[in-house]
Amino acid sequence: MSLSLLLDDPAEILTALPTEPKLYQHGPERFRPLLTREEVDAMIDSGTLSMKNIVLLKDGTAVDPRIYDDHGMPQAGYVRRHLNEAGTLSLRGLDRMRPVIADLAKSLAHQTGYQVHVNGYYTPAGGHGLRYHYDRYVTLIVQISGQKAWPLHPPFVEYPLAEYGNFTSRGFTDDERHYLEFTPPTQTYTLNPGDVFWLPRGYIHSPHTVGDEPSLHLTIALHERTGQWVAAEVANQILRQALSDPAMRAGLAPAVLGQPGDAVEEARAYLVGALAKADLGELTAAVRRAAFPPA
Repeated sequence: MSLSLLLDDPAEILTALPTEPKLYQHGPERFRPLLTREEVDAMIDSGTLSMKNIVLLKDGTAVDPRIYDDHGMPQAGYVRRHLNEAGTLSLRGLDRMRPVIADLAKSLAHQTGYQVHVNGYYTPAGGHGLRYHYDRYVTLIVQISGQKAWPLHPPFVEYPLAEYGNFTSRGFTDDERHYLEFTPPTQTYTLNPGDVFWLPRGYIHSPHTVGDEPSLHLTIALHERTGQWVAAEVANQILRQALSDPAMRAGLAPAVLGQPGDAVEEARAYLVGALAKADLGELTAAVRRAAFPPA
């Protein structure tokens, strides 16, 4: 399994990533081998879901897990009651729970060179998952059953990352919250079973169910590699090479650390010189190995 299972144009995607949302439509049974609503119901009612595999969402935020944690397992019947009260169940790390999804995630990672993780979201009719937020990775939304609407706003932060513009640490400014409260979505996509939705990182969304059936979808997160990532890998190669130089391994006196100007100048000169002399082919191979590690 690979991108061709999910998308109509995998070759184009591998050449140039879409920078705007894109909807792909398939038959309603296409993704049932990955997961079904009946299987999720069975996991809930059999009590086999552990706390490490679930997050419960209500009114747009996560429910404090201490409320329902019973020695690493959710309290008996709590998850079902939560769903009956219009809460959402997030299934975490499905790529570590189900072999078929693990195979898909590994195939996608091998094909793209990206890190991949897969979560699931089970929302009852009339339910709302997370309120407006954005993600720091591309998401492929795979609709398994039911319908879900995805109202969107364009990014406030261009190309957010874990280390820059991350919604978890940044949130929204007062002006951004005011905009979202009083401005209609610029686009809304409604997903049906078999649909796949490409959502670039940074797009602001607040999905909710449509119709009388619960919604179940997978969120496949593709952690894109960036120019900054390549620069970091190149720098790491240079720093590893520096370990072979005794002058770079020598200790620095505390007085030097108090006035490190000369040391910084020497380090800069070393890095510039090492980069200039570095073998481009070796650096290229190192970056490729980092993106596509041997199986």
